[in-house]
Parts: sequence; C-alpha cells; structure tokens
Amino acid sequence: MSTDMDGPKTASPATAGVNLASMAYRTILEMILDRRIPSGEVIVEDRLATALSISRTPIREALVRLASEGLIRKEFNRPYRVREVSNREYFQSMRLREILEGEAIAAAASRVDPARLQAIKAEMLRLRDEPKIRFEDHWAADEELHTLIAEASGNAVLAQIIRDLRVTTRLFELSGLPSRIRPDCDEHLDVIAALETGDPAQARAAMEGHIRSLAKDVLGEIAKS
Repeated sequence: MSTDMDGPKTASPATAGVNLASMAYRTILEMILDRRIPSGEVIVEDRLATALSISRTPIREALVRLASEGLIRKEFNRPYRVREVSNREYFQSMRLREILEGEAIAAAASRVDPARLQAIKAEMLRLRDEPKIRFEDHWAADEELHTLIAEASGNAVLAQIIRDLRVTTRLFELSGLPSRIRPDCDEHLDVIAALETGDPAQARAAMEGHIRSLAKDVLGEIAKS
C-alpha cells in the first residue's frame, strides 16, 4: 500500500510527453490565433522548440493535432504553413454556416442544456458591459455558444462540419473585427433568448440573422480597405 512516506510521485515519461505536447499545442494555437504566426507563414519546428524550451517531438505532435483541426496544412515534402483563407472561401463558408447552423439550432431548441445556456448568457452579459473586451474572451464565449448548439442538435456529423467551418471563420484574414464584438454580444443574447423560448422557428431566425449580420459587416470592412 502506498503511503505519504513513499515520497512525491512523479509523472511517467509518457505522461510528461503528453503534457508537453498539450502545452505546445495550446501555445502554438495562441500564436496562430493572435497572428504572431500569420496566415501563410511557414512553421519552423526548430524555432518553436527553442522558443518553448522543449524537444521537437512534442512540437511535431502538436502540429499534427493542429493540422487535423484545419488550422495548418502540409504539402508533400514541404513544411507546415498556417492555412490561408480567401475572401471567396470565407463568404462561401458563411453561407453554409447560415444554412447548417440554422438547422442545428432548430434541432437543438428542445435539447439544449439549460444550465450551460444560462452560464453562457451570464458571460455574454458580462462581456457586453465590459469597457474593454479582449478579443480572445469574446471568441471563447462565442465558441462555447456555437459549440453547445451544434452538439445539442444531436447530429454528430453536422456538429463536426460546423466546427470545421468555424475554423475558416477564425482564420480569415480580416484582423479581429473589433467593431463586431459588441454587436456579436447583442446578437448572441438574441440567439439565447430564442433558445429559451424552445421555438425552433424563432431560434433558426435568430441564428440565421446573426450569421448574415456578421457576413454583411465583414463585407463592409473589406470595402473600406
């Protein structure tokens, strides 16, 4: 039997390797989403290993995971690059999101977890009233809501397609759209209110309106540039 006298327990080499790979994944993900590694840039394994003070093995494991999530791409005999998303791909993806997320929320209207929904609502209200919203906090709340709805649809294939399309949204070249943060909060609260009614048609209309509004504002930002 193990007692306190056995001394402190240390992680096995396998566990340590998993932890390092997870740490590398989170760090590289943040670097991509913060555009410290911009779209189209080559990812240099040696440079990342030096920066993170770890070996290349967990770096490689992290890159494989990021590739599986669609954030980076690797062509034959070439290094990984951060995926680039064109205007055309973005707007085509948004049109699909309007259709598919409208379908998902209609299915989720009677299935969504009320406790999780209320927790997300509280966070959206907090962000809406926050004088200076950090984009990463806004995105985390956005991700939580859209993921909750996709999963509550009861269709795992639909949920995965929506996740993939949202990666495209996140990677789009337009940097941050700070003017969209507060409108997003208001629209998310409208989506939550529609879900609270349990009415599939009302929920669908709120989601479709939210995604159309986002695409319209992005188009306006592009026209200014």
